[in-house]
Amino acid sequence: MANREKTGVEQGKNLSGRAFQKIATLANNCHFMAQEPNQDSAFERLLEKGLQHLETRWEYYSLTATEKISGAAAAFVAMLIVIVFALMILFFLSIGFAVWLGDYLDNRAGGFALAGLIFVPAAIIAYRVIPPLVRSRIIHNMLQDETTENENPRG
Repeated sequence: MANREKTGVEQGKNLSGRAFQKIATLANNCHFMAQEPNQDSAFERLLEKGLQHLETRWEYYSLTATEKISGAAAAFVAMLIVIVFALMILFFLSIGFAVWLGDYLDNRAGGFALAGLIFVPAAIIAYRVIPPLVRSRIIHNMLQDETTENENPRG
């Protein structure tokens, strides 16, 4: 019997402190109240199964969280790489356009100023259009993950 309690204690170390303390207190109180050895062993088996269940649930949720975080991090890094290259391309195209516009106007400074002013309305439009699109895409991906989990329950 001491071995079973010890395994329960060892299993409980992996659980949160409060939950295990409540279960251990309940087990100790019921242990003194048990009158037959069969009831005692049945309660110990029930306690062990409960602790195993809690530990399994904890592992499941930690693995699910790890999977979602790693997926989000991978998507973030991929998007960051695409954005960096897009900004580099936009930078060199805008310099080329400013030089061309300056040569066309016979005033390099004027070409750069006009090229810069062209980006003001583009920035305002991007500021108003892009955040709602990103927000809706994030919500769609989160809902898609939840429906996938509901359709394919694990364990």
